[in-house]
Amino acid sequence: MSKLSYLHINPATPNTYMTLNDAMKRNAEKYPNTEAFIYRNEHGDRWSITFGDLYEKGQCVAQYLVTSGVQRQDKIGLFGPNTLARIVAEFGILLAGAVVLHLNVDVKIASDSNDVLEKTKCKVVFVDPGEHDIFLPTIQNLKNGRQLIFLRKPGSVYTDPVFIDDIQTSRDTSVELPEVQPEDEAIIFTTSGSTGKPKMVVHCHFDFTVGVEAYCELLPESKRAFNDRPFCWLGGTQAFPTVSGFTTVFTDSNLGSSGKGIKLIWKIITEEKVTDAMFMPYCLYDLLAEQDNIEDDGYRLETISTGGQVIDKHCTKVIGRFCKKMVIAYGSTEVLGIAFHLVENSEDFETGCVGKPIPGVEVRIVGENGQVVPVGEEGELQIRSSFLTTGYFGEEEMTNRAYTKDRPSWFRIEDIGKMTESGELIMRGRVKENISRGGRKILPGVVDDVVKKMEGISLVATVAVPDVRFYEEVCVCYTATDGVDLSPSDVERYCKENFSTEETGDGMGSSPTYFVRFDSFPTVFTGKVDKQTLKRQAAERLNLTPR
Repeated sequence: MSKLSYLHINPATPNTYMTLNDAMKRNAEKYPNTEAFIYRNEHGDRWSITFGDLYEKGQCVAQYLVTSGVQRQDKIGLFGPNTLARIVAEFGILLAGAVVLHLNVDVKIASDSNDVLEKTKCKVVFVDPGEHDIFLPTIQNLKNGRQLIFLRKPGSVYTDPVFIDDIQTSRDTSVELPEVQPEDEAIIFTTSGSTGKPKMVVHCHFDFTVGVEAYCELLPESKRAFNDRPFCWLGGTQAFPTVSGFTTVFTDSNLGSSGKGIKLIWKIITEEKVTDAMFMPYCLYDLLAEQDNIEDDGYRLETISTGGQVIDKHCTKVIGRFCKKMVIAYGSTEVLGIAFHLVENSEDFETGCVGKPIPGVEVRIVGENGQVVPVGEEGELQIRSSFLTTGYFGEEEMTNRAYTKDRPSWFRIEDIGKMTESGELIMRGRVKENISRGGRKILPGVVDDVVKKMEGISLVATVAVPDVRFYEEVCVCYTATDGVDLSPSDVERYCKENFSTEETGDGMGSSPTYFVRFDSFPTVFTGKVDKQTLKRQAAERLNLTPR
């Protein structure tokens, strides 16, 4: 191994040059009667769809889109909670040669998603009004002349609605679906942007087929996996089970993030005979907190996978009680998978360790001067791989900033870490002041932009404060205009009126949890707000200590 912080592991097998559509067809032909996805809700109800039916219904949706004028590589919006209908819609979009545009709504008037829809010239959006039409007001804001296709029937009257139930069974063999290439764009994920508007991370079919295969090289073969992450996030994307061909059991994402559903989730896992599960770290904390209240009948998962933040030794205590082994997965929306760590003994685990790069990934660690640092020194991680994002849609300057000027260039992941003598990566945190709440990255500036519009606010600075379950929570620190009596409860009420929660994938979005009023902010010698001191003071006032 080099004395400098550089690692690369060659793939054990050559890349498979195919599309997600090819994988769908392969699964349908190989496992036509095998359940592909199983949905369980909090009431105990169960719905499922086989690989064969999923492909058949996806083709019907694709034919409808093509006959409606959708062209190859058009962007098609997709909004709503995890459901089987949403999966059919996603498959239909891809089979039509179009691009899935996942929508995350953080602001109640949906201005963030409308910006995305306008920039991509999206004319069709699949929408789910949710139970009791909870998302219908948001959907009204998304229309703006676009065709809406409903994933479930709203309870209230809607003018000339089109329902997926009506089109997913109408096969027209005269309609020819377009041929899709591996380099064609497949999925766009929307993430928080530093400007206050979402970044659109573009991935082509080849990114997923190669990236998932590389990751699966390191895992025991999964037969039945559980994953409750929102489908609109990388961690919940249906591209993974599509390429790997395993059965996926899922629930509503809010069930896990609420902190009240872990016993039910474990019950579902045992009933469905799940072999492997993906849990966010806060769910692991919930499992451990409830272990005395969960019957130990000897059932053990083969693996539990986790990630999204720095993982500490406490999380690994699920080994032996709930699983045989644990997988620490390290990646990002832009890069997909980066590193993989299989943990068999919690005693040997070092906090922050994410293991070695997955096959096909190059990692280097650089200092402030841009030069690679010696092994053991901390620095900023940079990544090269064949499954990196093709860029941020419509943002050439942002894309250029994300890559170095080397040829071939490196992607700036903006994480801090170090490399060990044994070739493992130890993560320390983020370069920027992003808040990591339950694996979701929240940009303080996005929250600031909403709060500073409140009448009576003078200054606002959103910071991270420690949290036992979510690792970090969102805290709004503010000063009021002279003579204005603006209490934390006033600001909290304003945020509840302006931030979306139920409409977001995880039921939380970017909505802040804590509110602290200051007479003035601490500053550094340049006059700028001293964020580190402000974070410490906010946590002290709230009586919060790191876990």
